Amino acid sequence: MLRASPAIQGYQIPGLSHRVLISLFADDTALYLSEHDRYHDVKAILDQWCTALGACFNIHKTEVTATRKLHPDDPTPLPTGITIAPDHHAIRYLGAWIGNNLDDDAPWETTLDKIRNTLNAWLSAYPTLAGKRHVIQMVVGSMTQYLTTVQGMPTTILHAVTKEIQHFLWPDRHSAAIDPKYLYRSPDHGSLGLLDVKARNEAIELMWLKSYLDLSTSRPAWAFVADTLINRLTPPHVTDLTVMNTFLQTWTPPLQGARANTLPPSLLRMLQAAKKYHIWSK
Repeated sequence: MLRASPAIQGYQIPGLSHRVLISLFADDTALYLSEHDRYHDVKAILDQWCTALGACFNIHKTEVTATRKLHPDDPTPLPTGITIAPDHHAIRYLGAWIGNNLDDDAPWETTLDKIRNTLNAWLSAYPTLAGKRHVIQMVVGSMTQYLTTVQGMPTTILHAVTKEIQHFLWPDRHSAAIDPKYLYRSPDHGSLGLLDVKARNEAIELMWLKSYLDLSTSRPAWAFVADTLINRLTPPHVTDLTVMNTFLQTWTPPLQGARANTLPPSLLRMLQAAKKYHIWSK
């Protein structure tokens, strides 16, 4: 009903053939309203849907992340019982934390505490070095992989996680007894095969890059949004309208400095991984 309504526009992303309006999951729904959309129209559709199904919309579980002011002609105010996230405050959606002007480290604080507490609990069992390898894979690997995939892991968090791993391996030392780069090597080379969190994170960034570079009809919607954000960094002398994807052009966006910092950190990390592994064909 929402998609069929002419009153709800959603977002039209350059290059994307369909509107970004709604995402439906088993127990979560996200609705994307543009500056031209009114809550009054949304409520009318939801009320009609609830009446037809004999259902009741749980408005008190609704959370709003605002990117602009409400439509000036909207006669229906937002209900008082819903959560409207202010700047610097995140709301959780499908395991990710979203919001305006967020501290990138904030979503990781709970995870870091869980890692620290779990590793300290395992220390009381006095595991061997080989046992610690399995614990690190099970605890650190499993607790960080999904959030890294959907949120990205900031450098400060990477350092903190690495420090927790080092403390778990050598709790009585202030520095590593063995350079970790040797422990990362596989058992086939006579080493431990320890989880290399940095390398794992880069692999995740490269998988995002793989999706971004998919130029087929199945290209994900976020990649078109990424195009728009990256193309804001187009050099002044580039005026060709075919600049929709920097990897197909003769220019590259800046990856450090003030202009680079206008990109979302997740996009910047993806582009930095592309440069490190020579993905650009310039």
